[in-house]
Amino acid sequence: MVVDNIIKGSKEVLNLTKSILNDKENLKISYPNTNYNLPTIYGLLGKKIETVNDLKELINALNVDDDATLENALNAGVTTLLCAEAIESIKYAENEKPYSEPYTGFIGDEVLRDLGVPLVEGKIPAILVVIGKVGDKEKLKKFIDDIKKRNILALLVGDIIKEMDEANIPYGLDKLLVPVGEDITSAIHAANLAIRAPLIYGGIEPGKTEEIINYLTNRVPAVVVALGPLDDITLAAGAGCIKAGVPVITNNKVPVIEGALESSDIDNIVENALKMKNVDVKVSEYDNIPVSVGPMNEGERVRKPDMHVELAGPKSTGCEVVIVNEDVKEDSVEIIGKDIDEMEQGSTNPFAIVIEVSGKNLEEDICGVFERKIHEFLNYIEGVMHLNQRDQVWVRISKDAFEKGLRLKHIGEVLKKQFKEHFPIIENCRVKLITDKEEVKKYLEIAKKIYEKRDSRARDLSEEDVDTFYGCVMCQSFAPSHVCVITPDRTSLCGSISYFDARAASKMDPEGPIFEVPKGKCTDEKLGIYEGVNEVVKDRSGGTVEEFALHSALVKPCTSCGCFEAIVFYIPEVDGFGIVHRHFKGETPYGLPFSGVAGQCSGGKQVEGFVGIAIEYMRSPKFLQGDGGWNKVVWMPEEIKEKVKDAIPKELYDKIATEKDISNMEELTNFLKEREHPVIQSIQPETDEISRDSEKIEIVGEKEKTEKGLSSSEGGLDIGDVVLETIKDRGIQIIMKNVKIVINLNVGKKDDG
Repeated sequence: MVVDNIIKGSKEVLNLTKSILNDKENLKISYPNTNYNLPTIYGLLGKKIETVNDLKELINALNVDDDATLENALNAGVTTLLCAEAIESIKYAENEKPYSEPYTGFIGDEVLRDLGVPLVEGKIPAILVVIGKVGDKEKLKKFIDDIKKRNILALLVGDIIKEMDEANIPYGLDKLLVPVGEDITSAIHAANLAIRAPLIYGGIEPGKTEEIINYLTNRVPAVVVALGPLDDITLAAGAGCIKAGVPVITNNKVPVIEGALESSDIDNIVENALKMKNVDVKVSEYDNIPVSVGPMNEGERVRKPDMHVELAGPKSTGCEVVIVNEDVKEDSVEIIGKDIDEMEQGSTNPFAIVIEVSGKNLEEDICGVFERKIHEFLNYIEGVMHLNQRDQVWVRISKDAFEKGLRLKHIGEVLKKQFKEHFPIIENCRVKLITDKEEVKKYLEIAKKIYEKRDSRARDLSEEDVDTFYGCVMCQSFAPSHVCVITPDRTSLCGSISYFDARAASKMDPEGPIFEVPKGKCTDEKLGIYEGVNEVVKDRSGGTVEEFALHSALVKPCTSCGCFEAIVFYIPEVDGFGIVHRHFKGETPYGLPFSGVAGQCSGGKQVEGFVGIAIEYMRSPKFLQGDGGWNKVVWMPEEIKEKVKDAIPKELYDKIATEKDISNMEELTNFLKEREHPVIQSIQPETDEISRDSEKIEIVGEKEKTEKGLSSSEGGLDIGDVVLETIKDRGIQIIMKNVKIVINLNVGKKDDG
């Protein structure tokens, strides 16, 4: 029966799509903010759709087989997805912003890249595409709560969004509850988000359908949750998802296909959905905390009118510090000074967080890693906003959380529990929350000395000072051949793992995704090539990559996953580098946005001329040293230039262009010449000569009026091969920049006689 419904629904959508397209003319087809247009069609079929005529040609060639078999039903489901993509793309062709709040419609590449790190780390353990409605207010609240407390990303389609409005349940990307659209065709924006994962992170070429489906099946933890009455079109769309590797679970009775199509009661549907993708999520339970606790509360802002009290911040003093203290023999929480119910509403108070830990393998170097987790753990608490770190800490408690009964002792209990759960290496944990002014001052001085000692060691440490680097393969869940190598001079591409972070992680979980890399013999100090690194990279990449240069974008660069904060890209016209970061909205001098450049090297690929980096790496003394370092950087967005201003040599700062200075390659070249950037020596004039010893090849510029043809007599030599072999044998390198090469030769083969 369901097979018949799927085929019927697919036919209905196909006919509707053809009808919609019938009178459409002269339309350019694209979604905003993506390098993979249109993702479902481009990914599954490898077809680039640029005009409405391209779309008509594709859709008119589709058909649905009437034979009621499971295979035909699944294929009809894929046809439904393609039609949904077509219908939605027409909306964008005819209206620049076809979706208004609260709906998102198409979700750009930038959002997917931002989600990359939390997905690979498991912080976001799964993606649920929720279609339909629950139909019961209390069951709805439980359903959403089950999603939130597991920190699952939910893409919402249909009546459930109105249900949430009626139940006063807030949603938005910051809450990982994303209202995509009202119509069933808008569900394609959830599907095309998933389909971009193998293209961006897996490095799979569009059109390799089986590889993409295999990737979605085994690497993308996405499940469709179909709720309430299901019409034929919804069933057809679900069949398309199943065929594409995304299983479906529903609270309706359906014929079960284990792992692909299952049924569950609404109370357990979230847990059962996770089981379909073998995802196990541990939920921390708090019996005596009056507010919710979990990652779902991250991103919550407490504005001044909603604030009960403010702790530390720019108008007061404070600090947070983690200290190894072997005298700590048991877990405890201690409040020194007033609790928040003793403070005047709206007041600002001094505040210090001191966490003392003990354990057999704890070292002082690990404390910095622990410390940075305070920000995350405090923001897990509903009604608590934590900003900044160290002696710049700033905390606000909301009126609502206070009225629910939240006090400092509860905050201390959350910190203690989170530290013990996340770091098993900690045997005992004592949390001190201090609001007494004199005690805060005392610990502030202690903390400053600890910060300076820690920072001094980090500043002075370089690759030459250590025998061990660290590797990270967390992103291999999405980019199977990617290996990230972390050194004192090179932060992870995502920017979230420093050398000390990696060392702490490997000690706390020796079998985990972060591990020791014996650096071995250095074979090229300038490029940063190490024998030990190469052995590990070859092994961990499955032989895909054999050699890494840690500090070059041109010579055997490191692989890039897709989570990188920025990309270095080579600009041969000026023999320099551009750098573009993930949140840049404009275009590079080449006319490509970030996503276009990122597409060149994502997916664990090693591509000479492109390399993903962390922003922090731009502050490294070894930044691109194998390619000339900052002397070779010619362009970057103004935002990032200002952010790393302290790292750019003063004499170069005004010589590096931004989007405010230039908009194309000609303007970039002129800018560099005017500012006398070091690369101008590499920018060739119209007529150039490149020579090596006594050999000379002339490059004739555009002013050459008479051009003689390149020819060979019958039975003659292939001139191209001769030239290439000569260049290869004599070690000559030709870099062509805005020139026309004219070689006037006529070479014949001598008679044997």
